[in-house]
Amino acid sequence: MAENIESNILSPEGLESLRTLVPGDTVDLEIAMPAASKRVKTDYVGMLIDDCLLFYISNSAKWITVRDALTTGNSVVVRSVLEGDTGQVIAFKVKVLKLISKPSSLLITTFPKRIESIGLRAVKRAQLGVSVTLASDVFPDNESVIGIIVDLSAKGCKVALQVKPNWPVMLDESSVILNYSLDGKEVALSAKVKNHKLENDVIYYGLAFNCDEKLIKTLLSRHTLLA
Repeated sequence: MAENIESNILSPEGLESLRTLVPGDTVDLEIAMPAASKRVKTDYVGMLIDDCLLFYISNSAKWITVRDALTTGNSVVVRSVLEGDTGQVIAFKVKVLKLISKPSSLLITTFPKRIESIGLRAVKRAQLGVSVTLASDVFPDNESVIGIIVDLSAKGCKVALQVKPNWPVMLDESSVILNYSLDGKEVALSAKVKNHKLENDVIYYGLAFNCDEKLIKTLLSRHTLLA
């Protein structure tokens, strides 16, 4: 069994939030500069607890100003959106230790002393697995598009769909109808796509409901403890 290493710098809650970051996750770096700070998005690479964090920094010409600002001791604020029961943005400040170009272009920073977080969802979501069929203008009329509601609140839900070549991605603000069976009857919930994310062979859609609240309360009462 792997040893669960604790931090002597961060609180257990802060370390738990930091551990939610997975190598390859997109992060926002705000780099201190003389005139105005510079913000860029890049990939988180990994960490050595209480020692350092690593981020990918491109060698392309567009990043030359950013690279020039990443001098030893300069401050960088890191932000990332995490998934979870409530959803949150975590943010922390670190200092540049070193920028290397070989064998890969990596930014090495200090380990954060404090993690700040801001909740994104006003309503806690329940984790569940309700099967639904989806109807949208982008999907073929002759196909049954089946997805799974993986979390749900009174305001919206997240639906997971298997990626298929003939199922185009629904863009943000697209309209969609979710159909599910309740006591042998088909119930339809209308919603709008607010975000989407591809992970391996699954695409996750964040949806906001725009239908009768009674329909949503019925779904909540049958499948969660939040109604």
